[in-house]
Amino acid sequence: MAKKLSNIKTAMIYAEAMYGSAKQANVTDIMYADACCLQNVLCQNLDLLRQIDNHLWDINAKTKIIEAVANKFNLCAEMQNTLKVLTENRKIKLLSVVLEQFKVLYQKKHDIAEVEVTTVMELSPKQEELLKEKLAAIFNKKIILKYIIDTGIIGGLVLKYGTNLIDNSIKHKLNVLEQMMKGNK
Repeated sequence: MAKKLSNIKTAMIYAEAMYGSAKQANVTDIMYADACCLQNVLCQNLDLLRQIDNHLWDINAKTKIIEAVANKFNLCAEMQNTLKVLTENRKIKLLSVVLEQFKVLYQKKHDIAEVEVTTVMELSPKQEELLKEKLAAIFNKKIILKYIIDTGIIGGLVLKYGTNLIDNSIKHKLNVLEQMMKGNK
């Protein structure tokens, strides 16, 4: 537990440095887009970080891989520098946490709420826009929706923002009804 907390603190230090660097270069929006892009790359290539963090590889080999990834996805100079620093400081294994902490910091400073929306199928553009408007009015922030498709909820939707959870799924309603019928409230 202490090591995990230490890693989060370390990641937050790097995230704050990333934000400061991006702000100084006036590229915070680009850095945020790069962070989102890298998170997607890491989710699709789960072994990438393990390979880069492999202690058998020297720093030059790791740097070449980082440069190749940066070039392939056209990452800004500040993001490339962050990757290089994490690699040189042997902290590249924290990249996912650093990116997440950077996104949280960026969203906080730009009044953005990232809301996780679980539905059975994708919402139509009109439904999505209406949901964003309603959530923007509730949270008084710009809204980014992150979708999860889960047929297990049967219908309706589940919204999650930070520690807030709104479960308006049919599965949840059936569970509540079942508990009421059993006499367990």
